[in-house]
Amino acid sequence: MAKYRVNAPDGSVFEVSAPDTASEAEVMAYAQAEFAKQKPVIDKPAAVQAGEAIGGFGRQVGLAARYGLEGLGQAAQIFTEPIRYVQDKLTPDRAPTMSQLVTGERTPKSTPLGVQATKLADWAGLPSPAGANERVIGDATRLMAGAGGLGSLGRVAQAAPGIAGKAGQLFSTSQTQQLLSAGGAGLAGGSTREAGLGPWWQAGAALVGGVAAPLAAQGLVGAGKGAVNVARKELDALKPLATQSRQVDQQISLVLRRHGIDWDAIPERIKQPMRAEVAQVMDGGGQLNADAVRRLLDFRTVGATPTRGMLTQDPVQITREMNLAKTGANSTDAGLQRLPSLQNQNTVQLLRRLDDAGAANAPDAFATGERVLGALRSNAAASKGRIDSLYSAARDTSGRSAELDGAAFTRSASQLLDDGLLGGALPKSVETHLNKIAAGEVPFTVDYAEQLKTAIGKLQRATSDGQQRMALGKVREALDATPLRPASAVNPGGLPAVAGTVPPSPAVLGGESIAAFNRARQANRAFMQRVERTPALAAALDDAQPDRFVQQYITGQGATVRDVEAMRRAMAMDPLALQAVKQNIVAHLKSSATNATEDVTKFSPAGYNKALNNIGERKLAAFFSPEEIRHLQAVGRVGTMMTAQPAGTAVNNSNSGALLIGRGLSMLDSIAGKLPAGLDTTINGILRGTQQSQALNVPRSLLQLPPPVPLGQRVGPAAVYSGLLATQPVD
Repeated sequence: MAKYRVNAPDGSVFEVSAPDTASEAEVMAYAQAEFAKQKPVIDKPAAVQAGEAIGGFGRQVGLAARYGLEGLGQAAQIFTEPIRYVQDKLTPDRAPTMSQLVTGERTPKSTPLGVQATKLADWAGLPSPAGANERVIGDATRLMAGAGGLGSLGRVAQAAPGIAGKAGQLFSTSQTQQLLSAGGAGLAGGSTREAGLGPWWQAGAALVGGVAAPLAAQGLVGAGKGAVNVARKELDALKPLATQSRQVDQQISLVLRRHGIDWDAIPERIKQPMRAEVAQVMDGGGQLNADAVRRLLDFRTVGATPTRGMLTQDPVQITREMNLAKTGANSTDAGLQRLPSLQNQNTVQLLRRLDDAGAANAPDAFATGERVLGALRSNAAASKGRIDSLYSAARDTSGRSAELDGAAFTRSASQLLDDGLLGGALPKSVETHLNKIAAGEVPFTVDYAEQLKTAIGKLQRATSDGQQRMALGKVREALDATPLRPASAVNPGGLPAVAGTVPPSPAVLGGESIAAFNRARQANRAFMQRVERTPALAAALDDAQPDRFVQQYITGQGATVRDVEAMRRAMAMDPLALQAVKQNIVAHLKSSATNATEDVTKFSPAGYNKALNNIGERKLAAFFSPEEIRHLQAVGRVGTMMTAQPAGTAVNNSNSGALLIGRGLSMLDSIAGKLPAGLDTTINGILRGTQQSQALNVPRSLLQLPPPVPLGQRVGPAAVYSGLLATQPVD
């Protein structure tokens, strides 16, 4: 066999083997037959390859411009072809030419927009695709250009009403997926065409490619993220534990801050288990779901065990879990009863949390009322004791007999009454005293004035006549401003005084006595004002009964925040009374949650939260610390999440289906028990494990999963790219 060097049509040189007796024509024929399957053994020079690459770049740019122009034109045909079809039907036919009469051809009335785009590309001198590869790439590029144009148009049209707005929304959402879908449809459909398959095969392949391309890209992105997460996890493992814990704390603090929660204020016993669960999410590279993390904090606060449905509040997941729990409860297999047992355990934990908060040792309403009334009355007795001491000290002063200026007092009182047009509103008893003072019939001393002030105060509190109360106030105003009577000369001759022998003047003694009485009276006035601002204290002084005292003045809706805070201050010196109130409040909340059925394990979040909200956080703050209030509120939120059935759930609350399924599972379980060893364990393990293991995957619940793409959004664009944009123009 001889070897021959042959120049191929594309300019490459390769070697072929042929018999020694073969002619030149036979060698060329043999080379042509082997050209397609034999790789050239002699490559082009590097300079030639570089020149071809440079020259090919301009060709690729031109091809991209052609594909983009044609793709936009073909995409626009969705809207222009129906119009063109109607227009052609309404337009009269053109007169045929002589050649058309001979051949029978017809003159087209109009040209599809895609054809016009191709003609425009030809006129501009843009290169045309050559070979199967360029044609398939052209199909994908045209559809991607059309998808981009439809997306831009969709963003404008999505605000329109009716079907136009819905179509605009369809093509303007998830633009990246739209482009991937268009490219996948073009590649799959074009490849099928080049393989010689018919239009139906091409359409089916394009539809599959349009759906599969975004999924494949998403899988590749997920794999890439997984590789990055693995590498990051390895790097994080090299960091000190303190650094890792600080990074987890930063992430938790960031997501909880959106809900107004200070992570630094959370006790360490709650932080530790949450760190471990959040760390698993971070190790996987997932994004934290802020709502799920907040709910997990509530569960860890009360010590309950959450499920995925409770943390995510996903209606589909909640439906599965609740129906599974009902099925397990109706089954005799203990392995299937994990979820219903968990519901019971969580309820027990909520009640235990309330017992630990004070409900277990709480005194009843009567005993609590007695304790509170005792504290309030003790406080009032102490205040009255101080007031009595001040009055006793004032009565013991030497200036009680000092005389006041009666004439000045009566003139001032008369003037104030006349100015206020209150002359006829003054009680006769007070008017009699004024007349006696003006006539000098009574000794108008400091002691007499203080007695008159006391009488005026009693009359003011006893009357409901506004005019009379104002008139008494004017007399009291004049009485407070009355000066002492000027003292007579003590040493008319101005003789030298001996130190220690000159007694204090009556004016000094009278002023001291007045000041002492004012201090006592101010203390009494302050106490009476405190009683008026504290309805519970006023009730205690009015001999209130203890049985409904707490409900009326603390937990009831009629008790205001200001009243409760005032009562708290009035009983601040009795810690036992404060503790009794706290315990009674928690017992009241527990009774509202259980409907006073302490022997039955149940918890009504609606009843509990209603009682908690009726009291209110501000009133609770009078007796509980902020951390204690958070715990009480967490109990209510956890109870709600344990039983919530948000919109979209389909829980079988009638238990009929769960009963049948549970009995069926029990029968299958009994049959499995009769199977050979190993097989029975396998069946039991499937029945018990596969349906419940995912429900308790807490770290998985903390992930912020992207919203699922509806089937219509996956198939719709792909159907358009594989169908409408791939069909022939309307003729």
